[in-house]
Amino acid sequence: MDDALNLTSAEEWGSAVTRPHSGTGTLARLGRVTLLVGSPDADAVAPLLGQAEMVAANGGQGRQLVRGFALLLGTTAQEPPPFAALAPHTTGLAVLVSGDAEVRVNGETISGRDSLAWVEKLVPWPITSVEAVVDTFAEEQPMLRLGDGVVSAGGFTVGQGTDAPSMMMSGDDAAEVMTGTSEMPAVEAEPAPEAPDAPPPPPAPEPPAPLAPPVPEPPAPEPPMPPPPPAPELPAPEPPAPEPPAPEPPAPPAPPAPEPPAPEAPVGLDKPVDRPQPPALEDKMGAFDSVLLHQDDIGMDDLEILEPLPIVEDVRDVTHHDHAHQVRGVFCKNRHFNDPRQLFCAVCGINMVQQTPVLVNGTRPPLGVIVLDDGAVFQLDSDYLLGRDPASDGRVQAGDVRGVPLQDQSNQISRVHARLELRGWDVVLIDNSSTNGTYVNPPKSAGWQRLPAGGEHVLTQGARVRIGDRTLAFNTHSGSATGR
Repeated sequence: MDDALNLTSAEEWGSAVTRPHSGTGTLARLGRVTLLVGSPDADAVAPLLGQAEMVAANGGQGRQLVRGFALLLGTTAQEPPPFAALAPHTTGLAVLVSGDAEVRVNGETISGRDSLAWVEKLVPWPITSVEAVVDTFAEEQPMLRLGDGVVSAGGFTVGQGTDAPSMMMSGDDAAEVMTGTSEMPAVEAEPAPEAPDAPPPPPAPEPPAPLAPPVPEPPAPEPPMPPPPPAPELPAPEPPAPEPPAPEPPAPPAPPAPEPPAPEAPVGLDKPVDRPQPPALEDKMGAFDSVLLHQDDIGMDDLEILEPLPIVEDVRDVTHHDHAHQVRGVFCKNRHFNDPRQLFCAVCGINMVQQTPVLVNGTRPPLGVIVLDDGAVFQLDSDYLLGRDPASDGRVQAGDVRGVPLQDQSNQISRVHARLELRGWDVVLIDNSSTNGTYVNPPKSAGWQRLPAGGEHVLTQGARVRIGDRTLAFNTHSGSATGR
């Protein structure tokens, strides 16, 4: 690590050098977000990597990093591997650590080893030293620097700026070097490696020039400590795949054969026999409440229109609304009801690709939440009307939908401006032929897109919506597991 490290702003953090350590974990640098996970398993790393990618896509803000990972940890049934996540905030460096991961910042050690949940801390600028480890045998690789990408590593060190002996590597190149699958570019070998008779380092008068004949492959230098166990080659985590075309709906497969053949069922029966399904286990996931964060917890810089939106900070019980709808879906092996397009269960995370899907009718669970720019959170278990005065609409008065009143100083919001409609397993944004239009910003999109009057758009994980001067974000419970 450079002695001259002195980071005083988010911009300087974004241009700092990240040096991977050897080891069996996974290191990702995504813009201003750095994630270190103590596991090489792609299935275990994927939810954490997906959350880091979402934070990075929204600007890599420390406040959103802490809230987003806290939400993920609070709603995930399975225990994640140890990990550390870092991103800059206006006043310092935000650090979140879970499990046996350890981060040392400015001489202070931050670890979740003795915590029942996770540990978060904001270390004020300037930052003079940063090092993180998840592998006891991790060793710093002084010749490597990681640009944006994902590599196999057991830790990392942060340095200031660039330095001559380092080599900037992409994620794929660095992964090959650290796992021994690629030839390193020729690096200056130790002087006179074949002169055993000259113990002192002064130049030996007799050795022939060793560089004339081609050296087949120089032996690896002796490690200063016992070599770490070889890092298994980590398959590069798949980037979020584009949303698969939604079936309309998929044709139901043939019903499973009855366990004892029913004697009264005649051969050639046209109608499938309605077979009672075992009841789904109650989800351990708590419901989301509509809550306004304290004003002193939200700085004015967090309320700017195009700044990254806040993510749910707490999971609380909400008043029950009876908006249960029957949809076609599949059960995982643990009896959780899911969207048939999902690759992993949204509740327990189990892989559903290898099991034979059987479409059945079931009660649709909430499809996620919407988060307003003032921190208010609304659970998507029914349709919503958005506007200046949605309560005046007969559908809200009849209890068929719920209203979300939006007030701004621009006077650009219509009385009933837009609505969110739940169709099957999708959340659809519909413009209500508003005067000033409804805008949507899909994930990884270049900018805002205005919907046609009365137009529709299917929201995906991380999408943002702008109505007048107000913005909201869509967050689904299963976005990181499904790639949606």
